[in-house]
Amino acid sequence: MITYSVSCIFCKKTFEVVEGTKKYTMYKRNMKGKFSCDDCDTKIEFEARKGLLGKL
Repeated sequence: MITYSVSCIFCKKTFEVVEGTKKYTMYKRNMKGKFSCDDCDTKIEFEARKGLLGKL
């Protein structure tokens, strides 16, 4: 199984992308791109849902 170590653009922690995941294919297409870890993705999604529900 192939993995790459990538730095998160928000928390600056290093995380691994594993072969077969969506982030892996995104990384393979653009290795100089900016990526976020799963923890930051969860926080962003939570804040977006909270903001959307606050407008209803």
